Amino acid sequence: MYVLISPFSKSFDEIWLIYAIPSFLIDEIKVWQIVEIPIKDSLEIWVVLNILETINTNYDDSKIKSIINIKNNNIFITNYREVLLKWVAYYYFTAIHNSTNLFFPKNLREKIWKDKLPELSEKSNNWYKYTYNNKKTLSKEQEKIFNNIIETKKNKILLYWLTWSWKTEIYIQLIKYYIDIWKQILFLIPEIILTNQLSIKISNVFWNDVIIINSTVSDAKKTKYWIDINKKKAKIVVWTRSALFYPYNNLWLIIIDEEHDNSYISDSAPRYNAIEVAEKITELNWNKLVLWTWTPSIKTMYKSVKGELEIFNLLKKYSKKQSN
Repeated sequence: MYVLISPFSKSFDEIWLIYAIPSFLIDEIKVWQIVEIPIKDSLEIWVVLNILETINTNYDDSKIKSIINIKNNNIFITNYREVLLKWVAYYYFTAIHNSTNLFFPKNLREKIWKDKLPELSEKSNNWYKYTYNNKKTLSKEQEKIFNNIIETKKNKILLYWLTWSWKTEIYIQLIKYYIDIWKQILFLIPEIILTNQLSIKISNVFWNDVIIINSTVSDAKKTKYWIDINKKKAKIVVWTRSALFYPYNNLWLIIIDEEHDNSYISDSAPRYNAIEVAEKITELNWNKLVLWTWTPSIKTMYKSVKGELEIFNLLKKYSKKQSN
C-alpha cells in the first residue's frame, strides 16, 4: 500500500509525493495524519492526502521510499475542511503546501515535530444560555432583520445598513441565539485595532466563551486557541481572515464585518479572498453567512442582484422611539 503526501514547505514536487506504507503501519495509518519521511538527506513531516492500494505500473517500486512512522495519531482535517483544503489549492492556482499551511499554523507543526501536541479527542464542555440585558432594545426594523436572518432558507445574507444603526446589537442577538443552541460562531473583522470597541463589547457580554486574536497574540497562544477550537472549548472566535481555516466542529454562524475591506484579500501565497473562502465553507458546511457593509464590493452586489445572497436593508438611524 502507498500514501500520497503533501509537504509543508516548497519541495521539488509541489503537488504530492508517493511513499510506501511499511507493513507494521498498514492498519494504523489514516488520511490527514502527519507522517515522518526520509527526503534527500533529512527527515521531515508531511500530511497524508490519500491512501492507495496500488499505483501505476510505470513506477519502479524499488525506488519508492517508505514512510518511517506516524508522527501524530490525530486526524487534523475533518468535515468540510477536507474539501476546502484541496479547493483552495485548485481555485487559487497555488501549490498544495501553500494551502496546507493555512490549516496547520507554524507553531502547531513545531509541536507535532517535537511530539508535544496533546490528544485532540473531543471533550465535553459547559454550555449555558445567556441572558443579555440589553439597555438598547432592538427597534422594530432591527428585530425584523434579526428574525429574517434566523428564518430565511437562504444561508448567504448581505446586510446593508447605515453606520449609526446599532449593528452591534443585532450581532450580539445573533451570537446569543446560536450559542444558546450549542453552536460555534466565527466573527471576522478587517482590523482588530480599528474595531476594538466591537470586540470588547462582545467580550463583555459573553466573557470566557470569546477568543479574541490579534497581532499581539503569540504563536504558542494561537496554537492553544487552535486546540480549544477543535475541542469546542472556544465558542465565539473574533479574528481576521486566517480564522477561517481553524478546526471548527460545530460552526453554524459566520459574520463578516465590513466585507468591502481590502484586508480580507491575502497579498501573500496563497493569495485568497476571505469572502470567497467563507462562501465556500458555507456551501460545504451549510452554516449561515452574514456579510455586513454600507459600501458593498462589486462582487457581493453582483451576487446579490443574481439572487445568490439574500439582502436585508436597515436604513433608519436607531432611535428609542422606534423600539418596542
